[in-house]
Amino acid sequence: MAEQSRARLKLEQARFFTTRASEDIPDQREAFVNFLEAAIVFARSVTFCLQSEYRHKPGFDEWYSSNQEAMEKDPLFAFFRDKRNYVLKQGPAGVHKVVSVGVEEHIVLSDFVEIKVIRGRPWYRRSPKILWEDFRAGIMKPIRRWLSQREARQRHLELQKQSKVEVTEGFFFDDPEWKDHSACDLLQQYLDKLEQIVTEAERKFGHGPEKPF
Repeated sequence: MAEQSRARLKLEQARFFTTRASEDIPDQREAFVNFLEAAIVFARSVTFCLQSEYRHKPGFDEWYSSNQEAMEKDPLFAFFRDKRNYVLKQGPAGVHKVVSVGVEEHIVLSDFVEIKVIRGRPWYRRSPKILWEDFRAGIMKPIRRWLSQREARQRHLELQKQSKVEVTEGFFFDDPEWKDHSACDLLQQYLDKLEQIVTEAERKFGHGPEKPF
């Protein structure tokens, strides 16, 4: 098995604590914050390990300088850099819980249609058959309407039993600029970007620390 770089080991530790933070632990805010802060601290140490591990490799300084410039311009990197400094020097990461309730509803449409027939002749000139049909239609119309409405009510009650209610909970950072993404989702995005950098460094400069001859 190939030896991993120290930067990747730190990255895997950060992913471990991110996974623990994202597990379903209802109302355990303190546990969530502890796992979240551990993930942030380990993730921030990834770039430190990269510099320590590969700084003596030819071409590393130029390569890292280019990546460092990109990281400094990335709002997500800046956010977690500041968050790590805050956690270590000032206090806990500020988060709040958001509970979302989603309801899947069904619409029931009634298929009852009324058709009004206008006769061309006055009633006293119509045949007995037509008079009977008109009489029968007048009696059956309210009955058909009632049957259609009853069927629609029954279908509505059946579909109400099948309606789904989904409740989701998540923790979000208090910082307003990141309010639309859960804390764990943001951290996962940050770790994915770090992994791209680590993978490129390993490919360019080798796995594991440089060993003496």
